[in-house]
Amino acid sequence: MGFIQLVLLEGVLLLSAGMIFFGGIRGTVAAMAALSGINYLTHDLAQFWRWEIPLLVGGSAGIILLLIVGRIGNKSKAVGGLVGGLTSLVFFGAFVTPIIAVALWALVFGTGIIPKSEKKQVIWGFAPAILRMVLGIGWIIYGNFLTI
Repeated sequence: MGFIQLVLLEGVLLLSAGMIFFGGIRGTVAAMAALSGINYLTHDLAQFWRWEIPLLVGGSAGIILLLIVGRIGNKSKAVGGLVGGLTSLVFFGAFVTPIIAVALWALVFGTGIIPKSEKKQVIWGFAPAILRMVLGIGWIIYGNFLTI
């Protein structure tokens, strides 16, 4: 693969990871479709199924985990504030320097994200976002192995 193709591939993989993080289950389905497209374009039919079956199994397991962890985490009512706060951090980080972005995020959006509750509720509140990050990183790694 040429340099431009590798840069475009990484862009698609980062977009897929972003879809998982911000889209949850729907984003995971869209990321599975994107990786299936990459798999289809880079492999013949025999190798396609060798890579596609683990992709579908992993994506299905990720969707089930997101559903379970999301239901448990949503009971703590911290998920909405956390995702909104992380979205604003990414938004500010894209347009201003990281130090100013973190300061603005903490002052404007960061208040009230961590509730004054039990530790168990706080952990389950952060679990969906952490799971989304882990799945996104997993898709990036798997997508890079697809092109070998």
